[in-house]
Amino acid sequence: MDYTGLLISVILCSSLCECGNILVVPVDFGYNSRMRNVINIGRVLLNAGHNVTILLSDKIEHDAMFKLGEPNNMDKTFNVMHFKKPSVDPSKDMNSLNQEFINSMMRFGGVDVLDSVQLIFDEMMSPPLEDKTVWKKIARAKFDLIVADENMYVSRVIAASFNIPYILYENWGPMTFSANLVQRFNLAYIPAFVQPYSDTLSFWERVSNVWELYKLQIVNEKTYSRCIMICRKLGYEDACDNIRDAHKTVSLVFMNRNDALHYPAPFMPHVISTEGFFLENPKPLSQHYADIIEKAGKNGIIVVSFGSLFRRLWPELRTIFAKAFAAMPQTVIWSYEGPTPEGIGNNTIVSKWIPQESLLNHPATKLFVTQCGVSSSFQALHYALPVVGVPFFWDQPFYCQKLSERVKSGQTVSLKEITSEKLRRAMIEVLENKKYKENADRAAAIYHDQPIPPKDKLVYWAEYVIRHKGALHLRSQGANELNFFQYYLLDIIALVCCVCIMIGTVMFIIAKKAMCILFSFKKDKSD
Repeated sequence: MDYTGLLISVILCSSLCECGNILVVPVDFGYNSRMRNVINIGRVLLNAGHNVTILLSDKIEHDAMFKLGEPNNMDKTFNVMHFKKPSVDPSKDMNSLNQEFINSMMRFGGVDVLDSVQLIFDEMMSPPLEDKTVWKKIARAKFDLIVADENMYVSRVIAASFNIPYILYENWGPMTFSANLVQRFNLAYIPAFVQPYSDTLSFWERVSNVWELYKLQIVNEKTYSRCIMICRKLGYEDACDNIRDAHKTVSLVFMNRNDALHYPAPFMPHVISTEGFFLENPKPLSQHYADIIEKAGKNGIIVVSFGSLFRRLWPELRTIFAKAFAAMPQTVIWSYEGPTPEGIGNNTIVSKWIPQESLLNHPATKLFVTQCGVSSSFQALHYALPVVGVPFFWDQPFYCQKLSERVKSGQTVSLKEITSEKLRRAMIEVLENKKYKENADRAAAIYHDQPIPPKDKLVYWAEYVIRHKGALHLRSQGANELNFFQYYLLDIIALVCCVCIMIGTVMFIIAKKAMCILFSFKKDKSD
């Protein structure tokens, strides 16, 4: 029997399917959806046959939220590199249950939040650079690719130090802390950073847009300078410059963005929409939740979740929520951890953990009450659910605006004006007015109409970078070299204005001289 053809096929297949050695670097300041999404990138690449190593602190696996969100032993799933991390001041830990800290963050908007948490970037920067053992392991591993959270600046230093192509993951969508990482936005119709605007901006919204981007540039530069100083102090020298220059050296940017949810905007080829790749196939509900749904009957259920940061709420707010939920005919399943709220109804089931995606996927779910985080917004889009959004801070007003104004699948209730009655009315309006569900169904149909599933797209582009040892050809290097005046053609406008002024001035002088000569001639003639 001739095995030549089979042997050739096997060799060709193995060369095409050669597994890559990939380092995944999630953001590491407590467990939250942002960390979970980057870990999910690792899982997607692992399932595609690649060798995946995850860089984590030695503290994170002892985190209570991490144990809830990642119940499987990480060391059994991935290769894990642990760097030593000192204990974090709870008052500065974004994942802590320090309500005073969370409350203080809510007073700020957009860029001001970033400015108030500068030390978090220091805490994420120093420990992995100080751990020389981890650095030696990275050197020995000879990685083909780094996939990192945009805000883990240490990944940029690793990439520059070992000449490894890298991809940055942008969790928030078409807005990035690194102001020029994606591109320079046209502020006339693209909201800057976390501005909760549409693509039709009024004059004052455009003024606010420009001001917000200016503040972002200032905070951005301040953060880069601090991190570069830390990096150089620890002896990494030239590699530190890549913290600031990532927009010139990054191969790709993975971005959570979809046309059904976000307004149209032009992006360079290196920006890849990986919308909703983190959504899982829902598992069957446990008997406990199946019984709850059966008992709910035809009224169905309302799922309530405010994300990992707002699992506890201050007394006044949790009472407002509890009383509003108690007034609803539906059964309410609320992801909440803390003291029992005053006024909680018999129809409300409270649990510190709920099978959120499995519940959202169930036909008995009539409404999703959410803070409009990135993950929950894509879940609402994916499962075609009407929503009532209660944004707390940061990017949440941005995504609530997208769901309520772009998708038109729900209503937003401002936290500054919230009462039990306002929340109850919003829930009743969204439940009883069929247009919200119809809009949710229409947006979900658009979202699901994709030529390639998000997970497959993510794998393709990661392998693309490995195959070509980078993807700088997808970036406009010329655009990176232009300064502000050149990019917006202000230098040309200035030149044209100067030429016009000069021509106008010369013509004025000539006309003035001509008039003087003419009048002088007439005067001489009359004399």
